[in-house]
Order: sequence, then structure tokens, then C-alpha cells
Amino acid sequence: MNYAIILAGGVGSRFWPLSRKVLPKQFLKILGKDTFFEATIRRVEEIIPRGNIFIVTNVIYSNEIKKESRKFKVPPENIILEPKPLNTLPAVAVCAQLISLKDSLANLLVLPSDHYIKGRGFKETMLKALSLSAHGHICLAGIRPESAHPGYGYITTGPRIGRDGFRVESFKEKPDSKALKRLFKKSGLFWNSGIFCFKAAVILSQIRSFSPGLYAQISRIKQKKQIAKFWPKIKPISIDYGIIQKSKSLVMVEAGFYWRDLGSWDALSSVLPKDRQNNVILSDCVNLNSRNIFSCSYGSKRIIATVGLEDLIIVDTPDALLVCKKENAQDIKRLVELLRRKRKSCV
Repeated sequence: MNYAIILAGGVGSRFWPLSRKVLPKQFLKILGKDTFFEATIRRVEEIIPRGNIFIVTNVIYSNEIKKESRKFKVPPENIILEPKPLNTLPAVAVCAQLISLKDSLANLLVLPSDHYIKGRGFKETMLKALSLSAHGHICLAGIRPESAHPGYGYITTGPRIGRDGFRVESFKEKPDSKALKRLFKKSGLFWNSGIFCFKAAVILSQIRSFSPGLYAQISRIKQKKQIAKFWPKIKPISIDYGIIQKSKSLVMVEAGFYWRDLGSWDALSSVLPKDRQNNVILSDCVNLNSRNIFSCSYGSKRIIATVGLEDLIIVDTPDALLVCKKENAQDIKRLVELLRRKRKSCV
């Protein structure tokens, strides 16, 4: 049977000052009436029965997850709480372990809760991926790259497998600039969407091979209440570095939908309507001769006035104001770490 694992434990610090430790990106309503998390469940419930949807999140988000998932009738027992965040591989591993105990043939769709997806092709693409993973493959959903973005994983495809898939020749997570230039000379290149399909038994076998320390702890967990006992012995690692970059069992389907990992304000800016000067204005802003700026205000009553600015991100909230060059948007994460060290309350 098919199951879904929604990863909802990330902090999303690059969306500071709107995203905070207690209210991370997946719980924000930035692009419509739904939070990113709610939009993810809406997509998934068209493919996977609600009773087979599992959610992995940090224990500090327990109340918000329960509140938002209640309207979709996701069973409370399907919410898996991490005592502390350890990146994506431990989250996937513990959920795969618990699902496999109830269904040894379980086929899993794993996806983040904070991506922006639109178009009608999501269901069709995921059904293709689940069909391939049912035959023992680890199936990735690939996105045709629009630029040499250094923050993504890169898939190089080989021959077709069946009607819908491709063999994966190589996978490189977040390549450096030299490796990225070499990759962009190849044909059959795709961004990794961060959406995976595999059988629970397959991913657990791969974890046993490539991350035996993690497997030793996860395999001892037989019930949710045992997670806290073994979690402190587990080291953090992403599924991309821990498994996908090492596995020889990879195949890929090309995504038939529009996808963006909106990991930063500049990425969000790229999907929103712009005026003639390429500005995105989401707030009460008076602008004079500014170009390529992103300006928004959440909960603040101040008017934002801009004159002759270029390539800036401006985000105003009641207790914090961010002004940042677009080219430095990825550094907001470092800024948040600095604010934490200084014990500022706005993080």
C-alpha cells in the first residue's frame, strides 16, 4: 500500500523576520489562504488515503501540526515528533521504520512541507514515481533547471526505464562552482525537487548499508514512545548526503508541474507579480524610482517609502526590520544565528 511522509520540522530561517523558531516557514500564509503545510496535505490527499499520511515534525511544533492537520482528518497517531531536529534522514528513517512494522510492503512518498507547487501534473507525476518505486527503485522527481543554482541537488539521467522513467547516472548535492560548470555541459540534467518515492524496506536497507550507526538505533524503535530514548544517539544528516548521493538504485521521473523551493525572500520574489520596474510590493509602500526591490510588511502599521533603490529586500514586522541586498539573501540564515548568539528575542 502507498503511504506519504511529510517532513515538517524545518525552521526556514532564511524567511526571517517573518519566519521564527516558533512559527517556521511551513506554517506561514504567504501565497494564498493555505499555509505551505496545508497546501502540501491538499496535494497529497489526492494520491494517498488520509489514514496513510504521516507527518514528521519537531516536538515544539506539535500543537500547530495537530491544529492544521485536524481539518484534513489525518490521524493524530500518524504525527511523529522529533525530540530535536536532526535533518531529513533520521526523520525519514524513523517514520519508515514505524510504517514498515505495520506494512512490510509499504511504498512511501516522501516530500517537504514548504515547497511551492502548482499545476495539475503533480498527481500524475507522483503516481508514475510510486509505480517505479514499487519495483524496488528509489525514484526522484526531477525539475528542468533554469539556472546554475548552487543550492540544489543535480541529477544526471541516462537511458529510459520503462515508459515514464530514466536511470540516474549521477547525483550531486549542492555542487561547488567548478562542479556546477561541468554539470551544465551535460545533457539530461535536472534539479532534485526533494521529493522521493521508495519502499520502506528499500530505504531501510540502504540506511543499513550507508549509515549503519543510524540503522542500529532506528531498528530498535518499535513504538513512537521509544523515539526519545534512542534519538540522542543519532547524528544529524540529510537524506541527500546520507543516501541519495551514494545509492546505485536511483531512477527519476520528470516533474510535470511547476516547482520552486522557496527557501529565501529572493526565491519568493521570483514567483510573484512584478511592476514595470521589476519590483514586488506586498505592503503599504510608496516607491519613487526604485528597481528590482522586494518590499513587504506583516503586522506593522508603518508605511515603507523607497527612493532610488535597487536590488533590495525589505521586510517589516512589528519587532524587526530586514534590509538586505538580494545577492546576500542566503546570508540571512547566518544573520539569524548571530541574533541567537546575542540572545535577541526576535528569532
